[in-house]
Amino acid sequence: MMTIFKMMLRAIIRKTCLLVSCFLPSVPLRKRVREAGDAWVIRLFRSQIESFVSEYPKVYSEEQSLERLIQSRKSITRFGDGEFKLIIGERHKSFQDVNETLNQRMLEVLRSSDPNVLVAIHPVRDFDSLGRIWQKFIIRIGREVLGLLDTDRIYDSTGLFHRLPTGSRAEFTQRVQLIKSLWAGRKVVIVVGKGSRFHFEHELFDNVASVDYVYGPAKNAFHEYDSILQKVQAYDKTQYLILLVLGPTATVMAYDLGRMGYQAIDFGQMPGKYRKVRDRLFPDLK
Repeated sequence: MMTIFKMMLRAIIRKTCLLVSCFLPSVPLRKRVREAGDAWVIRLFRSQIESFVSEYPKVYSEEQSLERLIQSRKSITRFGDGEFKLIIGERHKSFQDVNETLNQRMLEVLRSSDPNVLVAIHPVRDFDSLGRIWQKFIIRIGREVLGLLDTDRIYDSTGLFHRLPTGSRAEFTQRVQLIKSLWAGRKVVIVVGKGSRFHFEHELFDNVASVDYVYGPAKNAFHEYDSILQKVQAYDKTQYLILLVLGPTATVMAYDLGRMGYQAIDFGQMPGKYRKVRDRLFPDLK
């Protein structure tokens, strides 16, 4: 009963903040009202969020996951908030509409124990490091997500490419060099949505033997899954590393390719994250 009351109160707070925002004259003021409402809701649900944290499976650190990937040459598939939202039945705002077949395939991948594929999930370590997006996510569908996970399993981290160190130039450079060792001297195929926001960063790939592209749709790529997979299979699995930048479709494709004997990496928008952190730590290089 208390949970129902809190959810009703959450809805009232959200609607009130949205209504008040409509009458405010500036974007910063509107943003401050929304953030104040979010903070109020998070305080209201803090005990539920902390309960979620305590029950969440263990996740390797970003560096541990990266080392495991480098040493094993396995494939890796990643489940972030977008993938979990789709499985639960919420529309993903950017890449993919809810698709029942895709959801069933993602569940298959999430529950798999194939020796050639690492399964990564978002690292949840304590309340304060979660960030507001995940705190709100847990309030809304945290219980459903816990029901999808194996609490006795240690997962790899979705952040092995995206959670780059920001404390110092040395740490950042060291991590980037570790990531680049994945494709050093190798032939690479980048599978990406045509016209998507993916941007090729030359300095990330200046150590590869070659780069080829396979294109799919920027949105709802799963609709063309078989066609994209067939194009990738034209490349020799013993010679090419496959980097997948296809939203939730990459989650399934990395698994399928891994089982076929490829090393396929659900890569995401790592170059954009790299550029953002680099420009903050190395403003003289802009």
